[in-house]
Amino acid sequence: MNAFNPIVHIEAATIILILALLSLKLKLLDRGGILASIPIGYVIYVFGGVDYFILLLVFYLTSGAATKLRVRQIGKDVLDKDSIRGWRNVVANGAAAAIISLLNIAGFNRGRVTAAYLGAVGTAFADTLATEIGLLYPREPRLITNMKRVLRGTPGAVSPYGYLGGTGALLILILSSMAVGVTDLRLVVATMVSGVLGMTIDSVLGATIQSKYRCVICGKLTESRVHCGTTAEVVDGISIIDTHVVNLISTMLGALIAYLIASA
Repeated sequence: MNAFNPIVHIEAATIILILALLSLKLKLLDRGGILASIPIGYVIYVFGGVDYFILLLVFYLTSGAATKLRVRQIGKDVLDKDSIRGWRNVVANGAAAAIISLLNIAGFNRGRVTAAYLGAVGTAFADTLATEIGLLYPREPRLITNMKRVLRGTPGAVSPYGYLGGTGALLILILSSMAVGVTDLRLVVATMVSGVLGMTIDSVLGATIQSKYRCVICGKLTESRVHCGTTAEVVDGISIIDTHVVNLISTMLGALIAYLIASA
């Protein structure tokens, strides 16, 4: 794909506008999420290509469907897990992929860039489905750092359902990448390994350094800085590192892991 071809830019703008309107109608993103998704999707479409964009779309639509399923089954009030994603979630899960897409015009090896892209998207995809499917686990999950039972939705909590969900996400991504022409076995291995490691890193960071809050009004544990219209108090973790920062760090590390595997 020629990133300097005006037709490509028109295609990207048209497709992303249609998807933005559908996302708003289906309540997959709020208005802030829509505004954040437009430049990220645009950069990926123009500088990564249609194949990169399709893989991002598979992640986005599958994750949206998984969220709808989770809300239908158990509701949205689990440590205030998002049911409609905002701009912070979009940036956290898509910024690394967009930046990596730009490397295609900087003279980097396309195969290694693709590996990094799959590592970033795969980590975000695996972590998202691990969370959504993991919340359906009928028993209390365990904290990844000490294996103690914790409440559902606790940052760093893991369960068999969660890892099955994350692995399933990676298999969907691998099959989708094969459908768009990514058939190199090394890239397949890089996607699976980086995705599993990436979502595990996300859990470890969530359990250790991610900020956790308690509402000063209702006393509820939450991942949100503001609850019941009031600033919540930090009870654990580093205040500036919230769930979105953890997601961003994890996707970047997932991309690096995949890049190193493809370069070996």
